[in-house]
Amino acid sequence: MKNPFLLTILLTPALALAQNTYKTLPVIKATNVKAFYRIGDEKANSNWNISPELSPDVLKVSCFAGKEKVFFNTDKDSVSYTLKPGESKQFYVLLNDKDYALTELKGVTYPAVKFEEKSKKAAYTFRYEIKPEDNVFLKQLRDDYNLNEVVKGAKNDTEKALKVMNWVHNQWKHNGSNQPSKSDALTILQEAKEGKQFRCVEYGIVTASALNAVGLKSRVLALKTKDVETTESGAGHVVLETYLNDLGKWVMLDSQWDAMPALKGKPLNAVEFQNAIVNNYEPLEIKSLSGLGKRTYANWIAPYLYYFDVKFDNREGELKDQLMVSGKKSLMLVPSRAKNPTVFQKQWPINNCVYTNSLVDFYAKPQ
Repeated sequence: MKNPFLLTILLTPALALAQNTYKTLPVIKATNVKAFYRIGDEKANSNWNISPELSPDVLKVSCFAGKEKVFFNTDKDSVSYTLKPGESKQFYVLLNDKDYALTELKGVTYPAVKFEEKSKKAAYTFRYEIKPEDNVFLKQLRDDYNLNEVVKGAKNDTEKALKVMNWVHNQWKHNGSNQPSKSDALTILQEAKEGKQFRCVEYGIVTASALNAVGLKSRVLALKTKDVETTESGAGHVVLETYLNDLGKWVMLDSQWDAMPALKGKPLNAVEFQNAIVNNYEPLEIKSLSGLGKRTYANWIAPYLYYFDVKFDNREGELKDQLMVSGKKSLMLVPSRAKNPTVFQKQWPINNCVYTNSLVDFYAKPQ
């Protein structure tokens, strides 16, 4: 007669294995679609949505240090892996003991994006606010929201920009699906006071307007991934750039994240930021009054730093004489030898841009 106690012992490991694997891959459990991940030595977590409908749902992990450790947590379970560039790790998240979400962590690197730097003179003209104190729209924005008080105590333009960025960052929580009734700073801020939440686009618009109102020439900056034409979603992000008079340079700000990139203390524009991520990651820093971690933000933003576009006319309010070039409102900076994109996420035509490969064109000093 077989020993039932021995049979139980023999079956227990197989039962445990069946409960913790699915289709030979590890399984972790969750009851909430909201999950979190952390990369390397970052202290803060980044959000992740568990998506059973995607197979696999890929989280790209930028391997800035050659290899990175990734910690993935649900409300019930966790898993961690060490990744190298080009390496992938897959596992399942079992949601509510019902749906299996195939999840993949993929180690990636990004090459430096190169542009034409030989031009000595900009081929295009931009317009910016010259006297913000005379602009009715900016005066109302400055007075209604006490922007002079927001920048009070700033010792230089960098501190002024950081204060304004942080103020906008705290006006609402990010919602990638919601839009305001009108796309201007006054409307957005009023609707935010009513409890509405908005996209990255609105963070860029409001911060650029607020900085223009306090005397720093600014412009909304649209970022696009290398695969902008072929991917169905997630191909764009919106930030802004402001011109710091005391440093004589353009600087990128991302109010959704409360982030200003800097290298050895010097704030960077978007192209300089991309180059620093690839070539100077260790001394790179993210200035933030919210304490944003460098690795979390760099990992998230890196894919978007490929195509860049801004409007020719960056003045505020209703423009009756808007500056355009060949009937186009914007200038897109395209990497050397890269394709000029003509469609966004497979379905929306990009038909409002003039294209250039020149950094001199794109980063001309505002007049």
